[in-house]
Amino acid sequence: MPQQSRASFHYAQPPALPPAEAPLPPRNERELTREMLFDILTFFSTLIPSRFNGAPVRLVVHGGACMLLHPGLYALAQQQPPPSPSNSPHKTLLRRTTTRDVDYINRSFAYEWHNMGVPDATERLKDCMKITAQKFRLGLDWMNSDADVALPMANDPATGQRYDPIYTAALKPNNVSLHTVFTSPNGMLTLVSVTPFWSVALKLVRYTKWDPGDICLLLRLVVIFSWKSMILAGPYKA
Repeated sequence: MPQQSRASFHYAQPPALPPAEAPLPPRNERELTREMLFDILTFFSTLIPSRFNGAPVRLVVHGGACMLLHPGLYALAQQQPPPSPSNSPHKTLLRRTTTRDVDYINRSFAYEWHNMGVPDATERLKDCMKITAQKFRLGLDWMNSDADVALPMANDPATGQRYDPIYTAALKPNNVSLHTVFTSPNGMLTLVSVTPFWSVALKLVRYTKWDPGDICLLLRLVVIFSWKSMILAGPYKA
């Protein structure tokens, strides 16, 4: 009797595992344009309601992101001539087109929220930052408060209490009116730049390659606002 051939069985291979997502780097090396910042911050703002029980968040910011987001500074930057060739005798200042991070003041943000009964506001905000970094494949420090350790504190001459002069000056009504650089479409996130004078002071201390051009733009903006104030105030009275 002929031997019956054995049926051969083909075992299906298990489905390939999805490639493991690379961990996010601690430092963001990706250059962020003005348009990218708007997209990133708009997404970031959508995470805030669930972390802050529906309350909006206001951050005081400084650094390169302010130069790109501020409409007045951005307009002035667009008027600058392009960089001159390296062999040209006439040197023009570098015009900032990108930044790698959004610097914000956390120490006073955390204190403010602690007084409102939210002691872990920093952790909640960092959770939003991490999710945003994952969404856009950014380094974890795309938004950070690393500079807080170097920012000055002051004593109130009336009470003797310690306070944050940069944060306090930024939230004065006139500065909020003139230097709010971002408001999200959902109204959950507002970024207010530090005052131009503090911006210049901080840039003079750091003084990296973008800072000379940034300082010139900030001073030009102050002059423009000063002239507008004088015009609105009317002619001088004896």
